[in-house]
Amino acid sequence: MRAALVLDATRGDVARQARTLRAFAARGLHGIEAAESLVLLDERGDTATLVDVSPTPAVRLVRTPPRRADVAADGLASLAPQTGAALFLFAGGPGGTELAARLARRVRGCVLTDALELSGSAEGLACRRAAYSNHLIGHYRLPAGRLACVTVDASWSDTGAAAASSAPGPCARGGLEVLSETPAPTTSSVGPFECVEPLDASPAAGLTESRFLVVVGRGAGSRRGVERLAAAARRMGADLGVSRPVAMNGWAPAGLTVGVSGARAAPDLCLVAAASGAPALVWGVERAAFLVAVNTDDHAPIAHEADAVVVDDAATVLEALADMVEEHGAGARP
Repeated sequence: MRAALVLDATRGDVARQARTLRAFAARGLHGIEAAESLVLLDERGDTATLVDVSPTPAVRLVRTPPRRADVAADGLASLAPQTGAALFLFAGGPGGTELAARLARRVRGCVLTDALELSGSAEGLACRRAAYSNHLIGHYRLPAGRLACVTVDASWSDTGAAAASSAPGPCARGGLEVLSETPAPTTSSVGPFECVEPLDASPAAGLTESRFLVVVGRGAGSRRGVERLAAAARRMGADLGVSRPVAMNGWAPAGLTVGVSGARAAPDLCLVAAASGAPALVWGVERAAFLVAVNTDDHAPIAHEADAVVVDDAATVLEALADMVEEHGAGARP
């Protein structure tokens, strides 16, 4: 699979664009050859300098008037069949995003922004990018047979540029690399969207079959707080669900969401821990045969929905319950 790297030299940040694309070609492309650079320039462009700064040895110069993304996209669309590229790659930012979107529209391709990593295969392109304000990582597959117009995440302008400069030219490497502190994927499968947090993520649909469910809310305070409550739930033999704010904060996988944004459960017993009880969450647990709210605020909305309310710290209560369950289980063994 071949990629064409597009530099827009009619803008003033061509050095940043080149640095970004050079780093990404060296370390962010897997199974994809960075075949050539397409450089958009106006009559003032210094061709010698632009050839030197381009991220690949093969360079094609495209004359275009400045500040006319529509004209530039027309030129790129006419060149696309000649390049033989399945991927047109742009540096991130408003200019790159506009060009990518305009080009995709003209060639009936597909567009995706802010890529952290791209892998090519016979099935198409797999892309990894940040989502939900960098709390989660999304995995996307772009279909084969359509030109992919992709912009590179801005972090590549500062990440790995020095390492990439020691290996110029086309580069396709295997293996994956995490570019930030976001946890690496726990599975190699690529779907429309996937959360890759360290907690075990059961599909939301599976929570609808749960008979004993613990739902953790934003009051857990942090990912560590959620993990502490999740450990207590496991010790009790309960399934784990979370409220939408917990998933949005990146403290647990999106697949564990209970409520309007996720699963609607009907367990025999449901413990809602450290959640205030927004209507969207209540919709997901209101069919429980017996609903218990564990919250430090006895006036929280969930208290009015529950069959029983425990006013205390959720972690303290759930860990005490887990101790009781384990003690009872140990005594019952032959």
